[in-house]
Amino acid sequence: MGRGGKFWLGMILGAAVGAAAALLYAPKPGEEMRRDVKTRAKEAGRKAGESWSGVKESTSSVARTARERAQKAAAKGQEMAQTYRGRLREAAHAGREAAEEKRKELEEERKAAEEA
Repeated sequence: MGRGGKFWLGMILGAAVGAAAALLYAPKPGEEMRRDVKTRAKEAGRKAGESWSGVKESTSSVARTARERAQKAAAKGQEMAQTYRGRLREAAHAGREAAEEKRKELEEERKAAEEA
């Protein structure tokens, strides 16, 4: 839970405890006092549930965004790896062809030198 979620949860719980304490020290009959405490407790619970839902939704959104970014980065990395593998294969092939041509050229020069 992020700092903002903890703050609001603490704020709601503090308000509930404060409301309960105020009701307990208020000059009301016992039946009315219990009803008020029960009503306030339900309201505080509802608000805490709403805050928790907001925190869960925010967390889910952040996780979803992070997952999407990671998937995009992985796909880009694979694409780059394939591109560079292809370039490396082409360079290796060109190097082999150049070496073969040079070998043939040197072989012909050697034969020509032997015949002369």
